[in-house]
Amino acid sequence: MNVPIQDLENRLHYTEEQVYFLSGIPGVGKTRTALEYCNRHPESLYFSFQHLDAAFAPVIFSSRYPEIFGSCNDWQSFFASLKTYAKEKCPTIFFDRVGNLKEKDLFYSELGQFLDANDAAHVILIGRPWDKLPLSYTDIEIETMTMPKLADLYSLKDEMAAEIFSLTAGLPELLTVYDLEKSFEENVRAMLRIDSAFYRLAPDWMGECFRTPESYNTLLYGMAQGKSRISELSAFSGYPKNKCDKYIKAPMEHGLVRREDGKNGHSKYYPANSYLSLWYGALFTAVPNVDGSFGEETYRAFMDYVRRVVLGNFYRELCIHWFKNNLNHDTYCYIDTDDPSNYNIEVGGVCFDFAFASDRGYYAYFDSVLGEGLTDRLWEEIDRVTTQQLPFYKNDYYLLTVNRVPDSFWNLSKQYDNVHIVQRKSLFAEFKKDYNRIAHPKFVPGFVGRNH
Repeated sequence: MNVPIQDLENRLHYTEEQVYFLSGIPGVGKTRTALEYCNRHPESLYFSFQHLDAAFAPVIFSSRYPEIFGSCNDWQSFFASLKTYAKEKCPTIFFDRVGNLKEKDLFYSELGQFLDANDAAHVILIGRPWDKLPLSYTDIEIETMTMPKLADLYSLKDEMAAEIFSLTAGLPELLTVYDLEKSFEENVRAMLRIDSAFYRLAPDWMGECFRTPESYNTLLYGMAQGKSRISELSAFSGYPKNKCDKYIKAPMEHGLVRREDGKNGHSKYYPANSYLSLWYGALFTAVPNVDGSFGEETYRAFMDYVRRVVLGNFYRELCIHWFKNNLNHDTYCYIDTDDPSNYNIEVGGVCFDFAFASDRGYYAYFDSVLGEGLTDRLWEEIDRVTTQQLPFYKNDYYLLTVNRVPDSFWNLSKQYDNVHIVQRKSLFAEFKKDYNRIAHPKFVPGFVGRNH
């Protein structure tokens, strides 16, 4: 579930670069990747700056490999011993948590001299994307697992892959503790413990980035409660607007918050991924039991947040993806489906996910929450409010749903060619199209397309 070791081996074998920066947000498995590489290549060396003072690090590093370093107590003697070892082995050397290093000058000075004298050795520095390194390097960024790749790699049904992805945000550290032999509900119960990797990742991430994370926690909690604008977050937190604006920039730089810019210049802010949204939305204020578990009430609230918010948002993105890629196949004029002003439009009390009207009206309703579904009453309201502006035959209706389609809606789509129903399987097929095109290219015989 991490970056394939083969990819890392190929990078080191086929490029002439000496220094690489293996980067990624917390939870993507940077350390796991390095340790797995070292297991496959025993001549490689792994060191971590976690919890270490820069001046004391050479002592701890030397004790990890005493047969190579003896008892070094400074960077000069450490790199002198490393130089001798590298002449014989041409190793790959990992330095993890380089962002934790406060006094960098002496370490990087000695590292630079070592690299000048040993052009066959590879040095891989491991850290977070926002770490600043005072030397040139080639970046290798570890990314999260996508839902299509998750389904493909583990032969999962799309619906199950969507659930697991929504729960874990594709973070390898969380995927490694997910047991495919158990149900989704059983996995959730196992994760709802204060000693689980699932529970610890968010507070550890915050602790890595901020000395006092309380203010940032308040803002992320507000975002998870649906407060997305600066004005809303200010009212929710009690912080002045200028303070909110300032505070939000820091978690954005550390991969905790994402921003969406509207056409009118008003930005919206959200937790950066589904895991953070779920943690702050359903666990941040939850009180654990004495044994570290959470009660049934927390479990039910957590599962409801998964279904209605996190998984609902994922399916809504699938609807948007399908809609953007297919609307203009049927229209008489080009419609800008990237224009945010056409989304979330209320017409006569009915909220459409997309609405655009000129000589012809185009209306889309995304039924993206499992268990809710389309209803006859909903269609009556859609029909009523849209035909007040244009007659029925001059409107096109797109009903995208992840639930079972009622027979009455199938009858509508058969009777009228301007009522389009898109099921969940079609949403997934469109969403996975680009991934499958790259991961599973269709075989084309060599004689096709030849000129004779």
